Amino acid sequence: MPGPLLTITYWPLLLAAAFLVGSIPFAQILARLKGVDLREVGSGNVGAGNLTRNVGLPWGVAAAVLDGLKGLVPVLIATRSGLGPGAAGLAGVAAVIGHNWSVFMKGRSGRGLATAFGMTLALNPPLVIWSTGWAIAGWRIGGGLGGLIGWGLLPAVAVFLGSPITETLVLFLLSVIIIGRRMQGNPGDAMDMSSMVRRAIFDTDPVDRRETDPLDDPVMP
Repeated sequence: MPGPLLTITYWPLLLAAAFLVGSIPFAQILARLKGVDLREVGSGNVGAGNLTRNVGLPWGVAAAVLDGLKGLVPVLIATRSGLGPGAAGLAGVAAVIGHNWSVFMKGRSGRGLATAFGMTLALNPPLVIWSTGWAIAGWRIGGGLGGLIGWGLLPAVAVFLGSPITETLVLFLLSVIIIGRRMQGNPGDAMDMSSMVRRAIFDTDPVDRRETDPLDDPVMP
């Protein structure tokens, strides 16, 4: 177990570092290497799915792996330093928040799916079976709905598997962040309640203002 000094000084620094690393927009960096601004093409989402569609599959896979590591590494560092699942999970949440609202992008960026996947893999590997299952199902029933079920019910699955209460609470916070980011949409999207609820459920707008990018919809890019 970590001592009081570690808890007071090391953990807050880890949260800050996780947030800053999470803020690195790998998808946008890779897209810019090809002369593309993801905010101006496809769905407008700064994520691996939009990158795949507009630049190519290898680039999208690379972004997804890098984004996943942003959530994986802070949690592994925290757990191997002796922090409990709640404190370790919050480090992963910090990375997801950084990814979704990157300080380097001056606002919202990606949806945090790959980063959340990496966090979950490090925190409780069996839970990724649930997320991956709904990622696959999303191609059949609609990626947005699959994502809502996969991430929205993740805390309930954690309870079913007997996860510690602190871990379950962190996963609940993660679910709220992911669904809240979906509801927010991209810059310029309508912010009335009907539009936000539709985005929460289907991850689309009532009026198809942008070309829908199915690769942005699954549980993980």
